[in-house]
Amino acid sequence: MDKLEELELKPIMNLLTNGNCEEWTTLPMGNTYLSGWSLRNKDCIIKERDVVYEGSYAVCMLSPAKGITAALSQKVKVTSGHLLRLRFHYYIEPECTGTKPRMYCYFREGGTNNIPNDVLASFYDDATWGVIRGGGYGLSSFPLEYGEWQLFDYTIEVPAIADYFVFEIHSYAGTKMYVDDCWVVDIDMYK
Repeated sequence: MDKLEELELKPIMNLLTNGNCEEWTTLPMGNTYLSGWSLRNKDCIIKERDVVYEGSYAVCMLSPAKGITAALSQKVKVTSGHLLRLRFHYYIEPECTGTKPRMYCYFREGGTNNIPNDVLASFYDDATWGVIRGGGYGLSSFPLEYGEWQLFDYTIEVPAIADYFVFEIHSYAGTKMYVDDCWVVDIDMYK
């Protein structure tokens, strides 16, 4: 068996907990919450059964009014110098009238200290900077291709001073979008 065959047989480990968006916690009041994730405006993060990329559920991020940002995020432990592959699917409803949705990922030194913008800006090219500070593929927001699932897939290097990576997606006022099948993979674990 050659190295490629060995690699293809290894299960790929997702650093995200519940990245497939299948596990939801139901509270006594009947509200459901996406397990393993931090949520902003929890009532705007909804368990979706109809518009799903893979499996039984997806996340509906609904931002119905100005000033309401729906966001989901998760902090994962990372190894400096390793390559991370960020991959997920998103679907934007055609009625999007407000600020376009975007990623807002960042690195942390220690558990709670975000690495400052000026430090990260000196480490990354413009395209990667856009991913970790508010956009996809170096854009300020996701391209508005409505009514069909889109793939976000990008590889980023962990800076030498980083201990954690925070994977985060925002939906802003006037936007209804769905997110499913989220992955953060340490590519160097499979070399």
